[in-house]
Amino acid sequence: MSKILHDIPIEKQIAKYIQRWETRRAEWQRQTTPSLRQPPKKLGPYISISRELGSGGREISHLLAEKLGWQHYDREIIEAIATKSHVREELVARFDEHIQNELDTYLQNLFTKQLLDNTHYLHHLTHVLVSIAQYGNAVILGRGANFILPPEKGLRIRVVAPLEVRKQRLMQMQGYGDKQALHEIAQRDEERNEFFSHHFRCKPNDPCAYHVVINTGQIGIEAATDFITRMAETKLKITLGFRQ
Repeated sequence: MSKILHDIPIEKQIAKYIQRWETRRAEWQRQTTPSLRQPPKKLGPYISISRELGSGGREISHLLAEKLGWQHYDREIIEAIATKSHVREELVARFDEHIQNELDTYLQNLFTKQLLDNTHYLHHLTHVLVSIAQYGNAVILGRGANFILPPEKGLRIRVVAPLEVRKQRLMQMQGYGDKQALHEIAQRDEERNEFFSHHFRCKPNDPCAYHVVINTGQIGIEAATDFITRMAETKLKITLGFRQ
């Protein structure tokens, strides 16, 4: 290690690099950030599925897309962001429904020589979701789509379940033990709450953010899918002209 690094406290070195990173990020924002509140005039129809881990929301989204003959979007969103931002998918996945702290973000960009932070991720996420909604006939899983896309152009669904039901589903589907399942649920809930609070200043469990909240502890996966389908046929046919 050089004499300079010995003489300068590590905190000052980190602070210096973070300041450079902030300057670079601010410059990028001035050059590339458009208005995120002005989507194209013609959007939809779309259905967004927000879900709790272990609630069955992912299964419902797949069944719904199959029943309607629509395109399902999940991992494809990460792939699209990676393409638009010219970074690797594994780097985008770090920000997918997560918030990264500034030091970790700086270090991973330093080593990968790629530019991606929470603001950059939200910028590309917004454009990808608007593009998906512009094509229409889309079932979108998670990523705060219900907070980004206009409600009158689609159907916003929240899928929840009691903790015990969520735990049992994870134990059955993932092979987790009791404690591991509860840990995964608590961790994922915390990460998603932080993600929504940071980007949208709200909580994902706010029922007023959705057209309907479905409790799969009371309504099974198949029944919930049928219910959403009937809602889509009613609401989207009136507002957008449902598929023929």
